[in-house]
This record gives sequence, C-alpha cells and structure tokens, in this order.
Amino acid sequence: DNYGALARYIADAGHEGEKCLASWCAGCAADDDYDLGIIEAQVVQSMNTRSQKEKTYHLLISFRPEDEAKLTPEVFKAIEERFAAALGFSEHQRHCGTHKNTNNIHMHISYSMIHPERLTRHEPFRDYATRDKLCRELEREYGLTVDNGRSSAGKTPSRRKPPPSKRRPGRSLSSPMPNDTKIKFLKFDPY
Repeated sequence: DNYGALARYIADAGHEGEKCLASWCAGCAADDDYDLGIIEAQVVQSMNTRSQKEKTYHLLISFRPEDEAKLTPEVFKAIEERFAAALGFSEHQRHCGTHKNTNNIHMHISYSMIHPERLTRHEPFRDYATRDKLCRELEREYGLTVDNGRSSAGKTPSRRKPPPSKRRPGRSLSSPMPNDTKIKFLKFDPY
C-alpha cells in the first residue's frame, strides 16, 4: 500500500508512452501543492496505526474516444468531485490525473482511505453499485456515450466466463495488487 508511489505515477509523464494531460490534488491542507499533498496524505495514513487493511483506494475511470472532446479539465474535476462525494471521500486527501496513453482517455484517482481529522479508515460499502449508478447519471448529464453497465433492475448483464483454456493466466482484477493498493476499475465504455 503505497500512496506516494501511486500519486507520483498519476502525475508522471516521464515514461515512454505516458501522457499525463493534467494532475491535481484535493482535500489537502497543502492546497494545490501536489508534492506536499502527497507527504500530507502519507503522514495522515501513518497516524492510523489501528487498521491493518489497505489505506489507499485507486479508482480508474475510462472514457470512450468519441467523448474526448466533451471532457475539459473542469469536467474531469467535476466528475472526480462527484465520485468523491458518492464514495464518501469528499473530506479525504486525493490525487488525480488524466492520462492518454491508451486508446481511451482515462482518469486515475488515488484516495487516502484515512480521514485527515478523525484518522479513521473509510471503505465504501457496495461501492460497485454506487459507482455504476453515478456513471449512468454522469453519462446523461455530460452527454457521454451510455455504457451497457448494470440494468435498470439493478442486475449485471449476464456475461459468460470464457472456458478455462481461453482464460489469461495470472490473478484476477479483484485480487489484491502486489502492493495491496485497492484498485477499482470503472469504465464508461463497454465491458
């Protein structure tokens, strides 16, 4: 669980193929100072000695290529603020960035799961349903291409798993990453 490494990755455009379009932090006493905000979040996380679980929540939001022209820096920030509110991270430190190193422009958000004043750990309950509902709202509000996510009945569309012989080896997306950072993938494009 390494908040600093994730936040630095989010703002890094120094690797070949990386294209960080914008990066910012929010919820930090350091205001707009990205690097000082990283230190602040790490200090807050270290002050919570009670929780043995991960203290960083990584959200990745991917957008369809045809929606790129609608996505201004202000829209990205507004979308991030809506996710922070919906997931209960509005008062938490977070570092954000938009990348264009794949076919789809996408936004990374690193939330510190430790509240900066209470020093308690927050983990959103049933976050997948919250994220999915918010995606549908944001698609309508910003005129984005509608995803074929969960149905209006609240059920996930049936998707058959490929037979074992066709599955890719390695761990699933739901298993912990090597550094125990919790990763949440969210897409505005089809699954």
